[in-house]
Amino acid sequence: MSKVSHKFLAGFCMGIAEITPGISGATIAGLFNVYKEFVTFLHVFSPIKLKPNLKYFSDEINFSFIIPLLLGMIISVYLSAYAIDYFRNNYLYELKIFLSAVMLVAVIKNCVLDQSLNDSFIYLFDFILGLILAIIISLSLVELDFNNIFLLILAGLMAFTAFLLPGISGSLVLVILGVYGNITTAIKDFDVIFLVPFIVGMVISFLIIPAQIIKMINSNEVKTKVFFSGLILGSVPAVWLHLS
Repeated sequence: MSKVSHKFLAGFCMGIAEITPGISGATIAGLFNVYKEFVTFLHVFSPIKLKPNLKYFSDEINFSFIIPLLLGMIISVYLSAYAIDYFRNNYLYELKIFLSAVMLVAVIKNCVLDQSLNDSFIYLFDFILGLILAIIISLSLVELDFNNIFLLILAGLMAFTAFLLPGISGSLVLVILGVYGNITTAIKDFDVIFLVPFIVGMVISFLIIPAQIIKMINSNEVKTKVFFSGLILGSVPAVWLHLS
């Protein structure tokens, strides 16, 4: 498979994952070994390093990577919007099994295939920490009144952060919070007033979180992968409890 085809396929699968209330697109990015490059691209827009000139973007952005990836994501989001509803309505149990299996494969890849199990075991505490955090989120049954502008900002921040972190998808986070229906309805109805605070929250996450992830990866990539693996494994219950 050519490098362009690999990036396109990675983006295509990431798009499918993110539109499905279950698995994060970041988990799929890790399986295709494009996660670090993807977060690095987002980091280009960090207000800490952003320079508003064409030379900066031409030097910092790997266009040969991001163009096929984003193209794959856009196409898959459009196509899979119909397919996902079909599988959720007709093969929900099988869909949950598939998503759980993909998440387990991601954990095995991160902890066993990318480096030796002994190297991963050194960071067992980080794995358990990620596991506990994800389980707490997965088991959350808190539904809030999202007519509040500040809670909508929080929902947008949490959803986009979930998109960036391996584990549960941003859409499933919205399901857990009880605002998934509100957001999808607002999108269909072009209710801009309702969506603006949500988008503000997403932008805040976009500007802050990628820089922190890059810092973690550059500091200790193995430790970061093991921590993310805990997040992924701890997110499996959310697929079974909240995907319907």
